[in-house]
Amino acid sequence: MGLLDFLFPPICPHCGTPVVTQGEWCESCITDILHVRQVPEKFLQSLDCVYILSDYRGGMKSIIYDVKFNEKKEQSKGTAPFLASHNFYIHQFKPHYIIPVPSSTEKKKIRGYNQVDLFFKDWALSLEGEYGNGQYYRWLDCLAKIDTKKEMWALSGTERLETVKHAFTWQDDYKDIDFTDTRILLVDDIYTTGATLEAASRVLATRSPLRIEGLTLTSGSF
Repeated sequence: MGLLDFLFPPICPHCGTPVVTQGEWCESCITDILHVRQVPEKFLQSLDCVYILSDYRGGMKSIIYDVKFNEKKEQSKGTAPFLASHNFYIHQFKPHYIIPVPSSTEKKKIRGYNQVDLFFKDWALSLEGEYGNGQYYRWLDCLAKIDTKKEMWALSGTERLETVKHAFTWQDDYKDIDFTDTRILLVDDIYTTGATLEAASRVLATRSPLRIEGLTLTSGSF
């Protein structure tokens, strides 16, 4: 048992039942919160498809809030079983790149990290190492975000669209990257109106990828 487990015995983030390791869920709660579905095509513009893995409530809502606002980075481990549920499909899609939606420089200074990296990067790197062969599942942090000065959760749908419309650009090291005929998986924590994913995907679409799909951990909208 590690020191963290001794000081804070691991419990299911949804119901509080004792579990073996940090980030583990009890089986009944996984079944309760896991809800894999696609955003209806009529709501998509630049994206070819968006998958959502869970309902935004209970333990999942607590995990995301703690990571984003309470500096509890270790809570991000609780998303691992939900990402694993997507492995079968992702091996069919087989993206060349997995790209995180970035946080602004200002928010990264405040938090010390981009929460999307914490939720998805280890998963992406495990896929790259086991299945990628140097060609697929490559984690590519190529986008930058201009500071919007506002928290997206506090905005209406129309305000979100206007706020993020031109919020994304290229990291300096990736200004000349060529995505021609590649498949891209764009990842983010929460799907609300889709404004953030759509704005980021429009930037990626300028480099002629074959397909752009989105993946989010959770949503309370669909």
